Amino acid sequence: MLTIGAMTSRFRVRGDQPAGPQTTGAEREGSRRLATPERSRVEAGGLLGRVDRILRIDKLSRLIPVAIGITWVPLLVLSLGAWWITTEGEPILKDLSIHVRLLVSLPLLFVAERVLDWTGRRAVARLFEEDFVPPALEDRARAIVRSAERWRDSSLIEAVLLLVAIASGVASLVGILPAAGVVHGIVDSRISVAHIWYSLVSLPIFQFVLWRSLFHWLLWVRVLGGFSRVPLRLLPMHADRRGGIDFLKQPSIGYGALLLLAMSSALCAGWGTRILLYGTGIDAFKPLFYAFVLIATIIAFAPLLTLVPQLFASRLEGRRAYGGLVTDYARALQERWIGGPARKDLLGSPDFQSLADLGTSYSENVQNMQVLLFGLRDIIVLFIAAHIPAIPVLLLEQSVSDVLKRLLRLFVGG
Repeated sequence: MLTIGAMTSRFRVRGDQPAGPQTTGAEREGSRRLATPERSRVEAGGLLGRVDRILRIDKLSRLIPVAIGITWVPLLVLSLGAWWITTEGEPILKDLSIHVRLLVSLPLLFVAERVLDWTGRRAVARLFEEDFVPPALEDRARAIVRSAERWRDSSLIEAVLLLVAIASGVASLVGILPAAGVVHGIVDSRISVAHIWYSLVSLPIFQFVLWRSLFHWLLWVRVLGGFSRVPLRLLPMHADRRGGIDFLKQPSIGYGALLLLAMSSALCAGWGTRILLYGTGIDAFKPLFYAFVLIATIIAFAPLLTLVPQLFASRLEGRRAYGGLVTDYARALQERWIGGPARKDLLGSPDFQSLADLGTSYSENVQNMQVLLFGLRDIIVLFIAAHIPAIPVLLLEQSVSDVLKRLLRLFVGG
């Protein structure tokens, strides 16, 4: 049976001319290795990256326990010590959002940043390795990546983010912001040693990691925007039905899901505290939760819209070019078997099977090529990640059966 690639050798089709000098597989692979910018940069830089490597805590298995040991363990010890000495409970210790922020959200932010770095690096590498970047524009594409790397490795940027985080902690300490931060469960909290530690150490560290993570996301958005202005060599016949670059959505899904899970956990923990201590109903938080999920989903997928013009143009060109190929092949087949004298050789001929294969590929891939890199399934993944932390909050005031009904209404919008 002939493959689609071999069909054009049996019949003449439009544009059946040599495409220029041919290269061997070894030469193409060598050029891909040279073209891939991310092969030379594996470790992220920046202020935090340098400190991590100096202290040898750059691996998540070491970084997360150290972060918890600095932010949460002293807070717990100081609160229990104050309670033992004064016999008065520490109000800030009752805020579930604080514990969840430091024990759940902070580790998830570290993981999300690593996922964004790995998936983004791999996506860029595939653009070069799989020849989506035209050879004449490789220098321009490499410049986009190098610019993002310079911003990523800037110690000045991270120093500014650290100062903003410290200012947020000081504002929390002096009362400009709520005692537990912007997302909190306790309405009022007195000044204590635990409060001071949280405001000057724990909260700034969390804020710094959050702002740094979002800054890296903005850099990825900048890279996507840069590549959207590079005419990529998209493949309308590709099985992913997105020109072969479906993998560019992976950073959005991976990072977006983890970031949503992290921030939703802190939000829901704060609301859970208010339900337990103040009797607030869950319905009071529904509008804000909907708005949070909607805005986060838009932020995650909006950057991918920059590639819509290229995907749309590729779909139009693919339908024209491959439609012409199907037409030429069908006409040549008709002239050979219908209008010609060769019917005695019809039995066992692969020509009709080749036509069927070509038609199937055209109808399934080219005709159905999508102009959006994401679909409904990808959006559902983010919605699920955002709603997981809401389940314990719902269980605080309702039965399991009622929670299942509410979750169903959340997903369908009822």
